[in-house]
Amino acid sequence: MADEAISDGLHQAYEGEAKASVRLKVYAEKADKEEYPGVAKLFRAIAESEAIHARNNLKMLGEVKDTETNLSDSFARETKVAGVHYSDFIARAEAAGDENAARMFTWARDVEDVHAKLYEKALEHLVAEEENPTYFVCDVCGYVADGQVPDKCPVCGSPATVFFETR
Repeated sequence: MADEAISDGLHQAYEGEAKASVRLKVYAEKADKEEYPGVAKLFRAIAESEAIHARNNLKMLGEVKDTETNLSDSFARETKVAGVHYSDFIARAEAAGDENAARMFTWARDVEDVHAKLYEKALEHLVAEEENPTYFVCDVCGYVADGQVPDKCPVCGSPATVFFETR
């Protein structure tokens, strides 16, 4: 039973730390917009620290495996999230008459489908490793473009200028 309690604690800690990291990055963006660069820097530094905590918990949970397994697991998760969870979220938002939430959930669902396709493509090229891809992310909806920035985002319609290149 102690192992189960430890596993539960690690899982809760991972979720809390991951959420804190994202929240603090968003707070940093807001502080930058409000011209508080020192506060933004503090938020980003602590966000990185929280991400390290999350990473350590995830590793302790045994969820980080070899690359092929990580890709396969990620493909399965994206497919499930897009097909099951977001459909439910969209239906609830529409039933409540919340068009903004429904739009955000729809964008996320559509982007999750793209993620699944990118994982699938990466799995196909894993052995060959002949390509060094470049990815661009829409800063509005999270759409990931493979290779080049589209004229406009195919999910949310934002212009090419909102895309950024990932490392």
